[in-house]
Amino acid sequence: MNFEHSLALMPGLFWICLLIPAVFAISGIFLARKLIAPHKRTPHHDIAHALLGPIATVFSILGAFMVATTWHEYCDTNSNLNSECNSLRSLYFNARAFTPERCNQIQELCRAYRYTVLNHEWKIIQKGKDDLIGDQIIGKIADLYLSYPLKTDKERIYFQISVDRLDKLRSYREQRIQDSFTGLLPLLWALFLLSGASLVVVSLLMISSPGKTHAAMAVLLAMVIGAMIFAIISLDYPFVGFTKMSTTSFEMLPMEKESH
Repeated sequence: MNFEHSLALMPGLFWICLLIPAVFAISGIFLARKLIAPHKRTPHHDIAHALLGPIATVFSILGAFMVATTWHEYCDTNSNLNSECNSLRSLYFNARAFTPERCNQIQELCRAYRYTVLNHEWKIIQKGKDDLIGDQIIGKIADLYLSYPLKTDKERIYFQISVDRLDKLRSYREQRIQDSFTGLLPLLWALFLLSGASLVVVSLLMISSPGKTHAAMAVLLAMVIGAMIFAIISLDYPFVGFTKMSTTSFEMLPMEKESH
């Protein structure tokens, strides 16, 4: 578990991301106004004003890239999750094309897969782990198809479809597990935090402004950066925190036991 994942698991992450930058800005304003004499504030203000535009541009580009990337990956994770449910649903209903005994076995394993996702895997992937139970169930379904003697054209058609769905189910499951703990590159975080801190520091040097106006500007800027950090972390780990994925798609799968 990396540092970003540890942050995503922290309770009250939103307030932490707002308060820490705000405290940083307030402390910086206090030190700047205490250490820089009044007659030296105008030159500092002019220099800060010249630097603010370029640094803000770099930060905006980098921030937009990180937010867009995490949002795109979040949408992909949601799409893969729905595709995993659709693959499981297809396996469940296509099993009716085979003998009643083999149909019952496949459908029972499909129900077991849904149960382990809802009651085991969903809790484990929040910690970035895999207990391999779902993978073992997929292996058992694969064994049932491997040992099944095809007799009719209908069975051959549904056999090919089912094997394809099983392969997709395995792929979507692996992607879900990977998405639960794969974060952004540390280099991107270092550049983002460095540019954000530089932007706030430069705003602290615009010291010829009135004290209350200066404080409000710096604190607001710092809190906006903190809100961006919260959004990036939340979207980057879609199974924990404020934006965690819902289990509704698995819960709504129609998998009641049928009689043959």
